[in-house]
Amino acid sequence: MLYPQLNKYRDLYNLNGIWNFKTVCEDYVPTEKAKDTSLMAVPASYNDIVTSKEIRDHVGKVLYETEFSLPVCSDKVYHLRIGATSHQCDIYLNGIFVCHGVNGFLPIDTELCDIRENNRLSVVIDNRLTFQTLPVGKLVNGKQVINHDFYNFTGIHRDTLIYTTPKNYIHDIEIKTVVGGDYSKISVITDAENALFTVTDREGKVVAKSRETTFKIEEPILWDTENPYLYTLTVETECDKYSERFGIRKVEATGDSLLLNGKPLYLKGFGMHEDFFVLGKGSSSAVNIRNFELLKWIGANSIRTSHYPYSEEIMSLADQYGIMVIDEVPAVGMGWWNDTFTEDRVNDTTKELHKDLLTQLVARDKNHPSVIMYSVANEAATHEERSRAYFADVVAHTRTLTDLPITIIEFTKAVDSLVGDLVDVIGINRYYAWYEEHGDLSTISGKMTSEIGRWRAKYSKPVFVAEFGADTIEGLHSLPSESFSEEFQMEHLSENCKAFDMCEGVIGEHVWNFADFKTKQGLTRIRGNRKGVFTKERQPKLAAHFLRERWTKK
Repeated sequence: MLYPQLNKYRDLYNLNGIWNFKTVCEDYVPTEKAKDTSLMAVPASYNDIVTSKEIRDHVGKVLYETEFSLPVCSDKVYHLRIGATSHQCDIYLNGIFVCHGVNGFLPIDTELCDIRENNRLSVVIDNRLTFQTLPVGKLVNGKQVINHDFYNFTGIHRDTLIYTTPKNYIHDIEIKTVVGGDYSKISVITDAENALFTVTDREGKVVAKSRETTFKIEEPILWDTENPYLYTLTVETECDKYSERFGIRKVEATGDSLLLNGKPLYLKGFGMHEDFFVLGKGSSSAVNIRNFELLKWIGANSIRTSHYPYSEEIMSLADQYGIMVIDEVPAVGMGWWNDTFTEDRVNDTTKELHKDLLTQLVARDKNHPSVIMYSVANEAATHEERSRAYFADVVAHTRTLTDLPITIIEFTKAVDSLVGDLVDVIGINRYYAWYEEHGDLSTISGKMTSEIGRWRAKYSKPVFVAEFGADTIEGLHSLPSESFSEEFQMEHLSENCKAFDMCEGVIGEHVWNFADFKTKQGLTRIRGNRKGVFTKERQPKLAAHFLRERWTKK
């Protein structure tokens, strides 16, 4: 799944900007140009832009529509790529149906057969979640019920692009940089025929050139967090050309460790959300750069894309900044229901979508050196008997797609989980002294070390603490500390970190969360989830300075 490029063989047109918008009925089809519309920004969520509660909280379908003109050439293939729409959508060009999308956080990329000089593009988005969507949800009397703790933003959230290719174009490129343990060997899997492969280094110097799909780079520089060195592979045929950046690195999991280029890793970082004021989940280069600058400032080396795939731009920035990524599909909300894995809830239909989204995720991100692991779910009901067969199939499918380690993020206790043996790394979310025995920091050490010990004893696999944290209102101070104060958050994180340092086989700590984010309204949610160590404005709370002190030395 190649990202659109502009070069001598390919054209690229950006359709971002101001579109027409309206809520529409269930059977709406845009056969004619929409009337009585309002203006809406793309990319962005509409929820925090509108001033109407009725529209902000709308459950159902909305229309995004724009008109565009471009030169039409008979010798080119036209493609539409929309980076993400939440959640399902139907796309029409000039009133004619083009395709249906069911992936709220992955690209829709399709050929367009009816491009004219003047065109009308219509995107009908459905934000409803069911047990056969990911994330999982249900509808009760027309109202959306979700069991995941982030807001159900709706909109066109990433770039909308029209691009052209030659008729005989390069469809895909897969770069494998580790073959038989030899870092200098590069294998390219592509449908391009009679192609020339050229690799250049960071300075643009040619370091390899071949017409064979397997070749060597002499004395390569490996990609790692301290030196995220990137090469560029250019594949060129008689009529097409595509360039892809890549890094040379090897990731593997052992019984006690996660290794990068043969060296043990300790993951330091966060679960994050694509969430910012007014934009909602809309992608913004300025916000993305700010986030990575803060990650480097605080000494983080990794993030988890909780709880869905992030934008292509974020993945590219992770490559360049040297931030490792645990890449997660939107399999969230699959717990906290009574009897989740049943024939009429999370079932075989859900599983097939789950597997399809993993296929799409790996296809999109396979060449990013920053991706070190894939996460197949967050906080699923893995204690239920049917979950075993479900995840056995999902993990087995994922192993056909990638050689990277696989994890599942567990809230289930070690004694109850039925799936830990399926994965390479055990991820756990634990909120001692917050959601249980609230405020009693003295309980953290004993409970955390005991639980990690039980996971280690049961599965003999490395354990990654994927979430821990406490809600904190910036500017609220207390001496001695009390819950929701900045002092309490700092002490809470400190007690958890002391416990991690006492345990063998712990390969990392990810604080929940990087920054405050929007959730549905609730008594414990004051303008959303406030567990961020940065505010939603991306300013540090007291705990950020504690983490910087710890992580820059660890």
